[in-house]
Amino acid sequence: MKIKIICTIIIIILSSTMSISTYHIEGSQDINIKLKTNQFNTYKLINDTESQIWAIIISVGDVKRDQFGVNTLDDLLHSQGYSKKNIKKFIEENATKDSILNAPFEWLQTNEIRDEDIVIFYFSMHGNRIEDQPPLDEPDNYDEYLAPYDYDPENKSSYLLDEELGNRINDLNLNNLLLIFETCYSGGMIDGDDDLSNSGRIILTSCKADESSWPMYLRVRWLFPHFLFKGLNGPADINDDMWISAEEAFYYAESLTIKRSSILASIFSLIPYIPHDFVSQHPQLYDGWPSIEENSKELQLIHLSNNIKP
Repeated sequence: MKIKIICTIIIIILSSTMSISTYHIEGSQDINIKLKTNQFNTYKLINDTESQIWAIIISVGDVKRDQFGVNTLDDLLHSQGYSKKNIKKFIEENATKDSILNAPFEWLQTNEIRDEDIVIFYFSMHGNRIEDQPPLDEPDNYDEYLAPYDYDPENKSSYLLDEELGNRINDLNLNNLLLIFETCYSGGMIDGDDDLSNSGRIILTSCKADESSWPMYLRVRWLFPHFLFKGLNGPADINDDMWISAEEAFYYAESLTIKRSSILASIFSLIPYIPHDFVSQHPQLYDGWPSIEENSKELQLIHLSNNIKP
C-alpha cells in the first residue's frame, strides 16, 4: 500500500510538471502553426456547395475523460452555428451494442442527410483486440473491437467488432464521412480488408494497432482528442487559407500526441514497482476522401472568421 501511495505522489508531481511545460511542447518550432482566436463563421462550404455537419457522438467506459471530448466537440459544432438537431449523443447506458449498431443510422435516415453534407462519428470508448474472427482478413491476425455499455469480457458476442461497425457504416453510402476513434488499439480498425477503410471517408485513430491511448493526468481528458479539437479551434490552419481540414487537424494533433506520450512513457519507465511496457502513442490517418483513387483534396471542416487576429 505504501508503495502505491508513493508512486501515486510521484506521478502527480511529474504530471504537474508536464502540465506546466505544455506550452513549450505545443510551441515547438518544427510545427509551422499560427495560433488564432476562437471565432467562426456560421456556414460551411465544400466545393462551393452549401452543406451541413451532422455528428454522432458515442461515449462509454470512462465518464470523466470521455466527457471532455464530448463537450469540446459539441461546443465546437455549436460555435459553427449548428443546433442540437445536428448532434446526436449516445452516452453510457445509451451506448449498448444494439444501440450503437442501429440508433445512429436510424437518426441519420430520419434527417435525410444530403450527398454534400458531412457526417462525423466520434467514438470515445475502451478498445481491445482478439484473434482474427471470420472473415480472416487481418494482416496482424487480430480483430479490434469496441467495448459498449453492455460489454462482457466473457461473452464475445458482446464485443463490437470493427467488421460489424464497418458493415453498418458502409450501408449509409456517404460521400463525406469523418470517423474519429479515441480507443486503445484503434489503428487496427483500418488495417484489414473488411475493416472501416473505404472511399468517401477519412478515419482518425488515437493510436496504432498495438498501442494504448494515453490520458492527460490532472487534466481529466484523453491526449489525442485534446490536441485534435484544440487544432480545430484555430491552430491547425497550417496553410493559412482560413479553413481547417480534417487532415490539418490530424497532423497538428499527431506530432503533439507523440511528443507528450513519449515523455510520459519515459517517465513511467523510471518508476519502480510498475510494469515497464509503456510505449508512445502514434495516431493514424486513413485518407479515402474524396475517393481511394484520388485523395489529394482535403475535407474542410472549420471556416475561420476573416477578422481573426494572429
